[in-house]
Amino acid sequence: MTVDATAEAGAATGIGFRTIGYRNFRADEAIRRIAAIGYDGVEVCLEHPGLEAEGLDEARCEELARVAAEAGTTLATVSYHGDRDPPPVRRRRALRAVELAPAFGCEVLIVNSPRPGPEAPADLEAQFHAQLAAQLERAEALGVTLALEPEPGLLVHGCDDMQALIERMGSAALGVNLDVGHAFLTEDDLSAAIAMLGDGIIAAHFEDIAGGVHRHLVPGTGEMDLPGVLRDLRATGFDGRLTVDLFDIADAPDEAARASLEYMRGLIAS
Repeated sequence: MTVDATAEAGAATGIGFRTIGYRNFRADEAIRRIAAIGYDGVEVCLEHPGLEAEGLDEARCEELARVAAEAGTTLATVSYHGDRDPPPVRRRRALRAVELAPAFGCEVLIVNSPRPGPEAPADLEAQFHAQLAAQLERAEALGVTLALEPEPGLLVHGCDDMQALIERMGSAALGVNLDVGHAFLTEDDLSAAIAMLGDGIIAAHFEDIAGGVHRHLVPGTGEMDLPGVLRDLRATGFDGRLTVDLFDIADAPDEAARASLEYMRGLIAS
């Protein structure tokens, strides 16, 4: 298959890249670089330096959306994890992230859950449910959908936890961001887990994993059967964008992004 044909096949599904891999660059420059490499979608990470949710206003979000459009791409999703934020800060920023998503032109906000442990509050789960309920109430009013991703070691660790949370919250504004590397680490039967979540999956992060270590690798350089994962994902009816999630690439982000895009185009075309 020629490069042009492969690019057309990749564009049919859509391939995105997260700005956090470019954390040594201003957000504007990160978006331009991601677009120049050929990605048709960008995930704006509200942990990116200068994009902390409390310091942002709608005008800056709209400005970044214009930067993306002028560069030939789109701001497809927004994410806020807040893993390093103290609980009170995390709660404020989590709600503000919902409010900012429409100004970016995004309908999906990707979030996660906090990490349990000896330093976590005794009522961590109750606090998280209250925070999420507040986010969902605001999301429903604004037409935003929260895509929560299970992650190894967090309160919502695996796909069973995610399914239980969906049932508990009972909100049409809550869906799943399937991070395929996370699921590879947490699930005994990844194919069955994807089928269980089914049409609850509204967004997907792609990377590779090796050696059972939670370290995100360029797709195609680890041990995962990514073609099989994509087949399972498509079997649920998912036809959304596949967003590459790499964060330990700050020294050479362009090289990692190019290699990832080449692999993802081939994966989608196969």
